[in-house]
Amino acid sequence: MPRLTIPFTPVATAETYQLGTTQNPAGSTIGVDPLSLRLDGERWMPVMGEFHYTRFPAAGWREELLKMRAGGIDAVATYVFWIHHEEVEGEFNWTGDRDLRRFVAAAGEVGLKVVARLGPWCHGEVRNGGLPDWVVESFGDAARTDAPAYLESVRRHFGAIAAQLDGLLWKQGGPIVAFQIENEYGGPAEHLLTLKRLAREVGLDAPLYTRTGWPDLATPLPFGELLPLYGAYPEGFWDRDLAPMPGFYPAGFRFSPLRTDAAIATDLLGERAAADAADTTRYPFLTCELGGGMMSSYHRRIRIDPRDIESVVLTKLGSGGNLPGYYMYHGGLNPDGLTSLQESQATHYWNDLPEKNYDFQAPLGAAGQLRPHYHRLRRLHL
Repeated sequence: MPRLTIPFTPVATAETYQLGTTQNPAGSTIGVDPLSLRLDGERWMPVMGEFHYTRFPAAGWREELLKMRAGGIDAVATYVFWIHHEEVEGEFNWTGDRDLRRFVAAAGEVGLKVVARLGPWCHGEVRNGGLPDWVVESFGDAARTDAPAYLESVRRHFGAIAAQLDGLLWKQGGPIVAFQIENEYGGPAEHLLTLKRLAREVGLDAPLYTRTGWPDLATPLPFGELLPLYGAYPEGFWDRDLAPMPGFYPAGFRFSPLRTDAAIATDLLGERAAADAADTTRYPFLTCELGGGMMSSYHRRIRIDPRDIESVVLTKLGSGGNLPGYYMYHGGLNPDGLTSLQESQATHYWNDLPEKNYDFQAPLGAAGQLRPHYHRLRRLHL
């Protein structure tokens, strides 16, 4: 019997995205259309892995970044935790294991592109979601809003980041191709636009600006300002359930056009139905938090099976995903501070996390050890 072939040629409609400078000095360009990211005009399907520089000794950064590259990672994503750099108001620390500039330069030297997740609120299981204690004490409920005094502190913080990254932006020939604005934010969209404007005003210009595609925003975000990125985990430490894979987690193993995962961050966002925004399909299906593992908390200690990690990624690829982005890809340890720097109920957060450990059962562990899913995912990336 002759083989039936059904021709299919996807067509990307013309869309206008309000992002950053697309071209570097060598003439290479990074862009986006409704189907995918583009590199030099061609369809581009990079693989992104999260690695927090402040959670690993600087002396080992280069070796670990080379391991990531060998595992098929194209871009390293990292949070810039405000509390790790300005624990005391006005006293910035960008030295040693907090040397953002050195980390980004090392990533570029080994051939990785960089996505900097700016916050100012990051979460990442860090004290106050990454906001310094003095920010929480000074601004209270005005934090993460357009309150002028809070925004002035954010501008200063963004300005300090920009000074560290000067010369390392894509438009300057550097490896930084994207900035994430805030994280897991559900307030008015206008605040995200304000943060993006502040970042650009201090010089944080990149081809791509992103946000987490969850939760729903209180007001609509104008199309094309921030690319929504999604996630899925096989399990979550944040749940209060003894059953394996409770709630919505099985959905992560099913092929579906739905991008939003209702199982993420139920500690902060509560139980909710998963629904995509009306303009979702006008963006490519990009992810930033496919679970590369899962952290253990004092109330729920999950043992992740490497096959679960591989399965979730395959499911998202089969559902149309074209940027596998892992959180975490490389584990680490929380740095020392004036206070404990992990998320805890003592700081009015939902979860008690280990004070030092942030291994995350990731493909590359806190000490750089290679786990079985490193090899499974490498095969997939190849």
